[in-house]
Amino acid sequence: MVRPVRPLEILYVTLGYKPAYRVGGPITSVAAVAEGLVQAGHRVTVYTTNSNLDDVLDVPTNRPTVIRGVEVHYFTFEEPIRRRLQSIGLAGNSSRYLYSPAMKRALRESIAGFDLVHTHLPFVYPTWLAGRLARSWNVPLFYHQRGVFDRSRLNYRSVKKRIYLELMEKPVLRSANTLFALTSQEVESYRMLGATAPHVIVPNGIDADEYVRSATASRFAEWGISSTDLVVLFMGRLHPTKGPERLFNAFAELAQRVPRSKLVLAGPDEHAMAETLRAKAAALNLTQRVIIPGMVHGRMKCDLLARSDLFVLPSDAEGFSIAVLEAMASETAVLISPGCHFDAVQKAGAGRIVPNRSDEIAQAMFEMFADLPALRQMGRNARSLVLRDFTWASAVDATIAAYQAGLERQQRSVSLSSSN
Repeated sequence: MVRPVRPLEILYVTLGYKPAYRVGGPITSVAAVAEGLVQAGHRVTVYTTNSNLDDVLDVPTNRPTVIRGVEVHYFTFEEPIRRRLQSIGLAGNSSRYLYSPAMKRALRESIAGFDLVHTHLPFVYPTWLAGRLARSWNVPLFYHQRGVFDRSRLNYRSVKKRIYLELMEKPVLRSANTLFALTSQEVESYRMLGATAPHVIVPNGIDADEYVRSATASRFAEWGISSTDLVVLFMGRLHPTKGPERLFNAFAELAQRVPRSKLVLAGPDEHAMAETLRAKAAALNLTQRVIIPGMVHGRMKCDLLARSDLFVLPSDAEGFSIAVLEAMASETAVLISPGCHFDAVQKAGAGRIVPNRSDEIAQAMFEMFADLPALRQMGRNARSLVLRDFTWASAVDATIAAYQAGLERQQRSVSLSSSN
């Protein structure tokens, strides 16, 4: 682990923080790096909200809470704009801007005391406000989009996003000291928006020791899953861009060819998709073979990842999926789309990458299930790849190096301005 030249006062600003797991993978990755920075000798403060996607966290608000060495401030949020949009049918259940007067007051009072500000995820009030105030107070801004600027994701509800980008997000982007990217594709998406700040690529990591490689045989009997069933798992938000319906359609084809296959679609139902998918399963006589349990946690989640024979994520666009890493750490082979931006999967023999069409996904699943020894080897290769290249320790080290480089660049700029 890289030790700091001196302890840094770091401010993280994000829309949610653990236990806001309904938001998805960014919550896990932000917290893991924040805790790693503390272990490396830095002081990390997190300004966030008490939002948990379409729910509200039961946490102390508007005051500090220490979580594994990280000082976390959960600020209450208000949604006047969202309520107005909902009244005219323009806001879905998950469309929260997270306006927070309490956070605004705290940021104005404290931001000048930090060495740097690191924002996570655009299109929300907390990260926009922190970026704007960092610019005003000349505090170095480190900016993390986490896959949100992928072209296919910008095309979803594109009008609102394009307007917001031009009026709100791009001015903040232009003031960033350093752009954090999870993949080279994210660097391209920054450039597409005209952002020219220096960038650094820091993939997500995982603590593989938290995951098991075998599950209790009877664990999922109540779901109708037997020890001989072949289980296809989707784990993530039930959202159109994640592709759960695309996977369902592929599974409907697979089910005719592999009678002992079953599909589990696990995750928060962000866009009321579960009811539609259950109705489709009933119409195709697949009710007993398509399980939609909602979000799973803790040991149940670990066992489900390990029990599954194949993890599938047919997403339109990902930053760098924590769920895929979790499956790989569980020694489960993965089948992903090009939009997951994870070429190492196929290169390492840890799974396959196929075009994001239901017929292609169905054929790939059939071929992988036709050779179970090869599928099991893919799972072993997947865990080996994670252990070698995708740990939180390496992500933390790269983050520290990026901070140090960015701060040195800022100091040189200030010195040059002073000399002139």
